[in-house]
Amino acid sequence: MKLSVLKAYKFRIYPDGQQKQFFIETFGCVRFTYNQLLKAKMDELANKEVKLGLTPAKLKKDYPFLKETDSLALANAQRNLERAFRNYFQKRAGFPKMKTKKSHWQSYTTNNQQHTIYFDGDQLKLPKLKSLVPVKRHREIKGTIKSATISAKDGVEFYVSILCLEEIAPLPKQQQNIAIVFDSTRLVHASQHLPVECTYALSTQQKLARAENKLLIKAKAVKRKKMLLNNARNYQKQKGKVAKLYRRHSCQKREYIDQMSYHLVKQYDAIFIEKISEDIISTGNYTISDWHQFVRKIQYKAQWYGKELHFVTLSAIGEHKMTEIMAQMGS
Repeated sequence: MKLSVLKAYKFRIYPDGQQKQFFIETFGCVRFTYNQLLKAKMDELANKEVKLGLTPAKLKKDYPFLKETDSLALANAQRNLERAFRNYFQKRAGFPKMKTKKSHWQSYTTNNQQHTIYFDGDQLKLPKLKSLVPVKRHREIKGTIKSATISAKDGVEFYVSILCLEEIAPLPKQQQNIAIVFDSTRLVHASQHLPVECTYALSTQQKLARAENKLLIKAKAVKRKKMLLNNARNYQKQKGKVAKLYRRHSCQKREYIDQMSYHLVKQYDAIFIEKISEDIISTGNYTISDWHQFVRKIQYKAQWYGKELHFVTLSAIGEHKMTEIMAQMGS
């Protein structure tokens, strides 16, 4: 039986100058709308009065420039704020904060209404944009497009995340189980050999460590010369190299996490995962945050493809012990 799920696809996009300007202006309008709605809500809470809520439609009357942007993007900003307050009141998150243009990442979300978002080969059509945006589409999209989130890092790198409603069929049973634990070097230590490797991520981690050490040396040299770091060209050049390696390393780790999680779900019917303490300090290539991201991916993929997931408490465990535990569990 197929399962209907929401699945996201992320691609790099290459907008031209006019398209970049549109995206940056939309980011600003969405940020402005969110902050204005947040201020109104804060005033309402401070005065303990229930008022007719401020909406993007009402804001447009006082700020006509909002009419030039995607109305669905503004509506989604309101929905995001409402979700943030629900999480706050249910004690799942802190009090919502103002958005700032100083953030490295800016984004907005728009919805697909009557075929307003679609692909034409390797180009993407978005609401309010008359021209198509070039996309590096490295895989085919399946299902029905529900929404698109445009994001940008420092106004230079642009991405789109396409959310689709897709039907997924369960994967065939393999009559195999596996137990896995956290490993700071390889991410996963398993009771069986895993063919998926993280060679590229480890190599980049080593290059990043050397680049960061070189950056530290240059910073000390600049300090001895009593110069400002912003005026030191060699330091800034090395800083750019470190940032580039860091982005590459992050992308490689995400790719490895995707590949490993899918391999485990595809090859094994039941996966036993060690529960780990939140206070563990990792000094290797992978952090506890990486592990949690990995576990989240296994959780939803196991649900999609009809596989079992079990969390167990294992201590001081090795390969033989994991195999023994699995045998006791009926593998």
